[in-house]
Amino acid sequence: MTMICGNCGQFGIRWMGPMSRLPHTECPHCGGTNCHLVDQPEPDEPETATCSCGAQGEVNYDDGSDRRFYCYSSLPACSP
Repeated sequence: MTMICGNCGQFGIRWMGPMSRLPHTECPHCGGTNCHLVDQPEPDEPETATCSCGAQGEVNYDDGSDRRFYCYSSLPACSP
């Protein structure tokens, strides 16, 4: 993984110190210490499901344990 400097925007940040204990990172371009950008997690995709009527939408965990999908259709087979 290549780290990016938060100061100058360049690639190439590297860990400095003995291999048994790497205390900090350093940018070879601007000399910044511990200036690497933290990896941002990618946003989670919502879980989707298909209702018995064929509609598709996001799953709702309204009571914490039951996996439900509400399509709000007027069909009797659909969840309210």
